[in-house]
Amino acid sequence: MEKRKKKNRVPLILAILVCLILVAGITAACVMYLNLENESETKESRQLVDVETLQEQTDAREGSQNGSDTGEESEQSDQTAQADPRQVDATVNEIAERWNQSSSFIRSADCVQYSDDTRTDYCDKDGNAVRFVQETEGATYTYLYGDGEELIYIYVRDSEGQTLHYFYQDGSLICYRSGMGRNYAPFEEEVQNNSEQYYQNGVNLLADRLKDREEKDEDKDDEKKGGSDLAEENPGDYIIPESSKRLLTEEDLEGLSSEQLRLARNEIFARHGRIFGSSDLQEYFESKSWYKGTADSDEFQDSSLSEIESKNVEFILAHE
Repeated sequence: MEKRKKKNRVPLILAILVCLILVAGITAACVMYLNLENESETKESRQLVDVETLQEQTDAREGSQNGSDTGEESEQSDQTAQADPRQVDATVNEIAERWNQSSSFIRSADCVQYSDDTRTDYCDKDGNAVRFVQETEGATYTYLYGDGEELIYIYVRDSEGQTLHYFYQDGSLICYRSGMGRNYAPFEEEVQNNSEQYYQNGVNLLADRLKDREEKDEDKDDEKKGGSDLAEENPGDYIIPESSKRLLTEEDLEGLSSEQLRLARNEIFARHGRIFGSSDLQEYFESKSWYKGTADSDEFQDSSLSEIESKNVEFILAHE
């Protein structure tokens, strides 16, 4: 009986074992599946994190580079807008020294001065501009010119007594001063506009003076043509044709009467357009084709004679 019971239990036990093995296999399979899923998700997550980290690093690197470039461009822009104050100061100091030299020059005998009601021009003996001074509407403008007659400095004293200083290099404003402090580029719009206006006015003043200089040179050429040169073309119209070109000798005066010597002496003045108070002299020279009376006797300057002419006047006068 007991053997029969044991035999009946064996299939049951086997069935249970098979079930347990199946359950264990399924469980193991499920665990393995879950582990594989977790590893896949973890790997994808790591990849995602790595990509995001790499992108952040790239963005940060590009941002840093862009920021650096922007900073360099900004610095370059500032450097373009603002010149080096040390270089500007060096140029300004040179201009200031030039101003001091011009102040000494205009008090010397080498300075040539031209004046009218509103302006005074100071030039060297070659006619080159040194300083021009102009007064208008209660304000005084002083223009300083450098080598080549370029405008390098303008000093302004307005109607209220305020002083303004404009320093230029190659036609551009490099320094502006009102009071004690120096100001550099970029300048305020009003300062820049005033600077350009004053600069152009200084250029125009110089152009006017150059035009006057050319006209005076033409007048001198006309005088020379009316005097010395015409002596060669019409020697018969002169008592001594070469009295304006060379020193006279005793031989040149031989055979001339006292009246002829008087005429010979005065024809030196007549070449320069002198108008004579003596009627006989005036009538005599007006009969000559070369004579052009342009200066009354009281306005005529003996300094218009050359050194040779002055010596010949004294030489003839000693023999009259």
